[in-house]
Amino acid sequence: GGVAVSWAVNIYESAPPLSSLKPVQKGRSSAIYAKDGTLIGFIQAENIRQPVPGTVMPQVLRDATVAIEDKNFFEHGALDPAGIVRAVWKDALAGGKPVQGASTITQQLVRNLYIRHPEDTIQRKIKEAHLAEELFEQHNRHWILNSYLNTAPYGTNEGQTALGVEAASQTYFNKPASELDLTEASLLAGLPQAPSEYNPFQFPKAALQRRNE
Repeated sequence: GGVAVSWAVNIYESAPPLSSLKPVQKGRSSAIYAKDGTLIGFIQAENIRQPVPGTVMPQVLRDATVAIEDKNFFEHGALDPAGIVRAVWKDALAGGKPVQGASTITQQLVRNLYIRHPEDTIQRKIKEAHLAEELFEQHNRHWILNSYLNTAPYGTNEGQTALGVEAASQTYFNKPASELDLTEASLLAGLPQAPSEYNPFQFPKAALQRRNE
């Protein structure tokens, strides 16, 4: 146990300072609108993204995201100690393989912004935790949640990945995120954990089950 703790601390301390990293440039997609203001579509690109301020995101979307991704988001800090203990125990039983997720919304935001090609390893998760602590010290929870909702991946369709809730809302419901109702918001909230598995166009039954959860 002592050796394991020492190893984890060394990995944690080896993470680069957040200030030395440049956020991944997500950009904004070029959209085409009809004369009446309705969205026709986006210029072809690998990613589609239309960041929006948190003030136009419906509360049901924010609540649904917190409920499914990080239910204690407004109570713990950058990390969820109880979740980490559960994950470490599950991973240990699996021989060191990362089988149990414990990432908070803050950790997921760090991954979205700063880790271009995340590897599913314990080392990456430990360094990610260090960076999440730094990010949490610099920003409040509302900034973190809004940033997450504008950068999370919501699935790939016809070669285009929807990044952020606005692009996701337009992709799946052909409406702005500000107009999402409870069931629509719940469906979107369930996508980031496994966008390809819960894609409602490809796997409607799995998407419905996830939405109901």
